[in-house]
Amino acid sequence: MPTPQPGIFIEGSSHHYYLEYVLNADIGRDAVCRTLTEIQSGDGTVNQVIGFGPQIWSEVSPEEVPVGFKSFDVIEGVEGFRNPATQRDLFFWLHGPNIDDVFDRALDIQKILSPIARLELDERGFTYHDARDLIGFIDGTANPKDDKARLAALVPDGEPGAGGSFVLSQKWVHDLDKFKAMAVPEQEAVIGRTKADSIELEGDAMPDNSHVSRTDVSEDGVPLKIYRRSAPFGSVREKGLYFLAFSCAIHRFDIQLQRMFGVSGDGPYDRIIEFSQPLTSSYWFAPSQECIADIL
Repeated sequence: MPTPQPGIFIEGSSHHYYLEYVLNADIGRDAVCRTLTEIQSGDGTVNQVIGFGPQIWSEVSPEEVPVGFKSFDVIEGVEGFRNPATQRDLFFWLHGPNIDDVFDRALDIQKILSPIARLELDERGFTYHDARDLIGFIDGTANPKDDKARLAALVPDGEPGAGGSFVLSQKWVHDLDKFKAMAVPEQEAVIGRTKADSIELEGDAMPDNSHVSRTDVSEDGVPLKIYRRSAPFGSVREKGLYFLAFSCAIHRFDIQLQRMFGVSGDGPYDRIIEFSQPLTSSYWFAPSQECIADIL
């Protein structure tokens, strides 16, 4: 198995930075590779993950395009709920223990990329209390660990793009006033877990339209696990969750989102979308280290 980008699996970072770019018109493969070579020559003090949109990846490394890789499509959900598509070309996730190092690295990347690409998203993430979302619930409680995380996140050996990972990024903005106006038991019914200690609800206590119910999916007896690396972001004016997840198959993202927005044909929508709205959504491919070395 080729070696995945290590930043995907390094946990415990307190500070994150997310950058999404659209390449300028008529920028060719050689210009992209030269620029990324300069970016890859950083000093290594910050964890860095690079993702490519489907169009640029098919140009940069056509033999390593994983099966099913595509642009994100708009989801027109039930009752007027909508997930927009904002597919872009290049993605960078930077994370580490110190905001100054992470921010300096973001500035370096912007300086290097600005001649060939337009910065479309520039967002800082952070750890909130004991790894909680801003709504007060612990985020990623059911995340797979160790070998199970790699199994969920990485394209299997022998397939195009092996050792790489499909990536979904989404900027969700919360209506915290609306969510926190509910009593804690109703908040727990929306999420599907207890708020204080993140214990999954059971039996009749678990609504079929909770977030857990709609995103905990199996297919032919196989759990469709993904590896989440999200972080809260924001200011007093706009705040939410930068959802970031890695998967061995893009189909897993499609199924979860269709179930959330009530268009999978197998049940209600996820009540979390009554309180949080996605403003951006893109699919990426984060190739293996060997694959990156080849193209550079």
